[in-house]
Amino acid sequence: MSFKHSLSILTSRFSIVYKLLVFLIVVTFLFSVLTVCAIYPTLSGLRSNMNELDLGNAVRAYVHEALQGNPENQAMAYEMLSDKFDQAGEIIRNNSLQINLSIVWLVLIYLLYVVFFSWGQYCVSDVINHHMSSNSKFGFSSNLIVNFRKAMRYSLLYTAITIGFMAVVALLYWLSFATLFKVAPLVGLASAVAIFVVAMAVRRALLFGWIPAMVADGLGVVDGLKKAMSLLKQRFSYAFGLYLIYYVAWLGLTVAVSVFTFFVGTLFAISVSLALAQACDLVIYYRTVGKRYYIDVLNVVDPSIKQRTI
Repeated sequence: MSFKHSLSILTSRFSIVYKLLVFLIVVTFLFSVLTVCAIYPTLSGLRSNMNELDLGNAVRAYVHEALQGNPENQAMAYEMLSDKFDQAGEIIRNNSLQINLSIVWLVLIYLLYVVFFSWGQYCVSDVINHHMSSNSKFGFSSNLIVNFRKAMRYSLLYTAITIGFMAVVALLYWLSFATLFKVAPLVGLASAVAIFVVAMAVRRALLFGWIPAMVADGLGVVDGLKKAMSLLKQRFSYAFGLYLIYYVAWLGLTVAVSVFTFFVGTLFAISVSLALAQACDLVIYYRTVGKRYYIDVLNVVDPSIKQRTI
């Protein structure tokens, strides 16, 4: 029922998807430019040395000889390729400081990207909340400005929580690749995908009430998080099950859209999924606390009448 109502709400305010898409394109473009500006000067020396090494031609030569089936030529090509890899390793070691600095830059830029991404996420929820609570329309662009301070405080704390969560997920990925992937690559790859889906569902289920408590009940960032934690005993298992199914479907649809549109539709798929997830958070929250809400212009749902039909 929650997912059905979320779809109805998103359909009623589908214009928010296009506005969010524009927001994501602008933010992604700006951070892509920032990444190139930060990384390119740092790695220019490494890039120049690797180009001179001509490793690509060595790989192509080895593949060509391997397909030809001549053992002597294949052995020579392999020896040359091995030598190129040794030289590449030496170049990487000589440029280790620049590489480590680039990694630090990438991590910082990614965290800053998460902050701005979460800003848009908060504002989408506020727009949807206005529709659900009073069937009113609040523009996305004006919401970005009006709620900038509150949304940024949320984004910074959310990013800090995300860092810890990512560390746990990274450890699970490392254990998966260090064990299963070496023994059975397909099983290792499947376990990595499973870890990603389950981790996303767990994170969403743990924090489902955070933004809704802020936009629907006017709570602050910390108080909203406390309210969200207090609802977990009632709704964690339900929210986890819903988001587990949701992320399996989301992953499949996003991959399909990306492949068939040559990645042109990827950001659009992300925009739809993000807006739908925010609507799901709000519907679960409204039903948990017993708030009435609009699912479209004409229909209002009162959870207090059928509290168990969720």
